[in-house]
Order: sequence, then C-alpha cells, then structure tokens
Amino acid sequence: MPTQKIQNIKSFYKDQSIYKEGQKGTVAYMIQKGSVNIYRTVDGKKIMTDRLGRGEIFGEMGALSDSLRADSAKAAEYCDLMVLTEQVIQTLLSRCPKTIQHLTKLLIRRLRKACDINPQKTHKNSFLSICRILEMTCMCHTSMKPAEAKCISNHKQGIAASEFSKQVKNILLVSQLEIDNTLDQLAALKIITLATHGSGKAFSERYIQVSDMKTFFQVASNLHKELSKTSALEPELEYIDIHDFAEEVEAQTDILYKKMANMEVPETLFFFHKSSALAWADDQEDDFFKRVKRKKKSIKDLEDINDLVFVDNTTCKEVFAKLGYYKLGVLLSVAQEEAKNKILGNLAKRIAKIVQDEAEARGPADPAEAEDVSDELIEMVKAAKGVSV
Repeated sequence: MPTQKIQNIKSFYKDQSIYKEGQKGTVAYMIQKGSVNIYRTVDGKKIMTDRLGRGEIFGEMGALSDSLRADSAKAAEYCDLMVLTEQVIQTLLSRCPKTIQHLTKLLIRRLRKACDINPQKTHKNSFLSICRILEMTCMCHTSMKPAEAKCISNHKQGIAASEFSKQVKNILLVSQLEIDNTLDQLAALKIITLATHGSGKAFSERYIQVSDMKTFFQVASNLHKELSKTSALEPELEYIDIHDFAEEVEAQTDILYKKMANMEVPETLFFFHKSSALAWADDQEDDFFKRVKRKKKSIKDLEDINDLVFVDNTTCKEVFAKLGYYKLGVLLSVAQEEAKNKILGNLAKRIAKIVQDEAEARGPADPAEAEDVSDELIEMVKAAKGVSV
C-alpha cells in the first residue's frame, strides 16, 4: 500500500500500481516528484502510452466524470503524488482558464497517442472521444473573459460546429459523418442543443450548447453504453468510387464531376484516404491548389457563360454587339472571373464601364433569366462559327 505523508500527498515506490484500467475513477494526481508510466492493455498486451514527469496531471477524466479508468498507471520510480479530488479540479477550472487549457492539451496528446497505438479500433471509441473533446471545449468557451469572448463571432450562441469539427479532426481519425452523427444523437436526447443561425448554405452555421455541464459526460457515457448494444455508433461508411456511383445513378462521370464543381452534391459525401491524398498533394506544384486549369473545349462543346474563355475575341465582339448592354450586364453578374475579364476585354472602355455600372446597380441577376441569356449567348457563338445547335 502507498504511504501517506501529509493529507493530500501519497508516495508510491517503483513499479507500484497507482490505479488499474477498469477501476472506478474518483481522484486525479499531480506529480510532485518522480515519474509515472501510463499504459493500456490491447489484445492482452500491455502497451505504454505515456511517461509523465513532475508537474503533470493524470487520471483527471475519471475524477471529473466518475467513470471507469481508461488506462492504468504505475510508478516508474519512487514518486510523490498530490491527490486531486473532483471538487479541487472543479474549483481550479472555475477560477483559472489556464487550467482548462492545460487539461485540454493533455487530452489532445493522449487521444492522439491512443489513435496511434490502435488506429483500426478508433472509430468504435470515437463517440466518447468526441464527447470528451466537446466537454473540454465547452469549458474553455464558457470560461473566457468578456474581452476575449467579444473577439469571437456569435460567442453567446455557443460553439460553432464547423470550428469544433476542425478541432476534432486535428485530434482524431474520424470523418465529418461521424462527428455529425454524434452531435445529432446528443441533440436528439436533449443532452446538447444545436441551433442554426444565418441564412443560405454559404452563410449558415450550427452552434452547440451543452445543456448541463456537470452531468454531460456521465449522461453521454450512459448513452454510449446503450448505443453500443446496437449498430447506432457506427455510421455506414461503405465506400463507392465515382464510376460505380455513376453506374448506380445511370449518369456519365463527367456530369457528376460538373455537379460536384457546382456544389450540387453535398460535401459530407466526399472522403479522401488521408495518407494517399496527402502523399499525392505533396507531389503537386506549389500553386496547384491555388488555380483551376480549364480543359479546352471545342465550339460544339460550349455549355455556359464561363466557356466564353474558349471563344476567339473577334467572335466575342461580333456576338456582344448583337446581344446588347442589358444582357451583357446579366452575364457579367453571374460569370466567373476569367469570363468576366473576357467580356470586359472585348468591349470599348466606355461601354465596359456602362455595362459594369448597370450590372452593379441592378444587383444579383435572376437565375432563370441568367440561364436563358447564357444559352442565347452560346447559341449565337455557335451560329457565328457555323456550328449547328
């Protein structure tokens, strides 16, 4: 048994067990002297996940949530440990945001190491890991000083789901689908609230608020136990490549690529194999991801206003003269940068200024009208080049 020196200091001798995986956690420890080995049992083998030294805290998750220990701790040498009860930790958290930041860093480091040790099983534990990150993120969010909170857009609305997702992906090997699945399950049972603010797809954002921080992780743990009995924790991630998908929906692959480019396909359906994608990205030129190379089209393959870049200037000037200022303004308001430059570059400066001013004064063009004018432009170009429509 460890010897107790003073009220909150316990001493452990080399190789002496401090706590074991699966035991109920009631306190945490801060190392005042010596070092401690943290390890887990994976497939019957002991795997050391960390070696901690003076000033470091461990066992804090068990103390905060009163849950079972996720790992084991053993003295690597003679050590003195300060015992931290839940009350002590909660007091530190409420008084000192730096303590929250420190514990968050500990969590991030340990979760990363856990993923490195057993990556093939990460998805099975992602629900609780995401919940743990959410708990610590909420602590940081609610403990911010007023001056710091003012610097964060919509701070009072809660934690921005997009920013939270980025944090999770920086720590865990999980997909956006798994994160969304976890948040939706928590929201369905009123453990958290998810509120959408802003209008339109490009400007809307979901914000997360935890209903009760004191009971959040314990309730989430109980939910995890129930969900583990079903397949609800494992969202379907059966992959299909674009060619097979095209066959399933009876479409051409080039049509699917265009729909992706036009953002007609939800971004949550896109997944990349991380190591393969990053290795491929490393082989590309420095400015590869800063520009889009347009594949040259023949006149008969032109489809919309943005294909105007493949039309010679003489034909453009001929067609523009017939189209008129108003319709040119409509096209200018929906064209991409290259096509805009093509339009303005083939107009006299005075006329280009008039077209620009009128387009800005009218505001966004009606999508249906813009499509009709774009189709008319392409038909005129094809007719001017002698290509049958």
